[in-house]
Amino acid sequence: MIFSVRLILVVLALAGGAANAAADDELLKTMPFPSEPGPAQQRPPIEKAPPAAKAPPVAPSPGALARQKGPPGMMGLPWPQTPEDVSKTLDNLYAYLATEGDHRQAGEIGAAIERLWRLQGGDTANLLIDRGEIFSSRNENDKALPFLDAAVELSPEYAEAWSHRAYIEYRMDNYPAALGDLRRALAIEPNNFRALDGMAKILVLMGEKKAALEVYNQLLKVHPNIEGGETARDALKKEIEGQGI
Repeated sequence: MIFSVRLILVVLALAGGAANAAADDELLKTMPFPSEPGPAQQRPPIEKAPPAAKAPPVAPSPGALARQKGPPGMMGLPWPQTPEDVSKTLDNLYAYLATEGDHRQAGEIGAAIERLWRLQGGDTANLLIDRGEIFSSRNENDKALPFLDAAVELSPEYAEAWSHRAYIEYRMDNYPAALGDLRRALAIEPNNFRALDGMAKILVLMGEKKAALEVYNQLLKVHPNIEGGETARDALKKEIEGQGI
């Protein structure tokens, strides 16, 4: 009953703010956790999910990849049409991401994976996340949090709902809550590199540097080219080794 009332109130808020929020609809749906939870940064626009590609279902060889046309980062794979297709496509893209040596290509693969994550949540959950992040982008995190609370209650098996709520909590300096939500996200999707990135940064801020180093190592296994990941890991490793730990 509590959730139903909360959801009704949130939906009413959505309807009332729809006109003013139209210009914000193309916010980047997932972004890196900043090293410090300062003011929100303006998020660049994200491409809408591309239509189904007519490329063959099997990824081409590296030599043929340069000549393969299709959605950026999809490595010649078609855009998935069913939940089962999403899971299989993600598995293939994670394998590419872990072994891709080109930084730019890895970035495109990562962006494609983030778009696919969005397909794992329902329209209502994604709408709640988007509206919450509009408030967060305006540094109104107290207004953003109820939207993310509703998204988590509505779709508790949706990793992105937990990960995005963790981001809001992080910006509110509620590190224990953010860490708990990131653990929930990673229990659902262990390869969620944004959740791993956020967890590592929060652990550093909490002084848990050995644990943070372990998370950075895991992060770089999933996404070796993630922005700033290797630099942060190496600096942390040097600091820990310098302390004789």
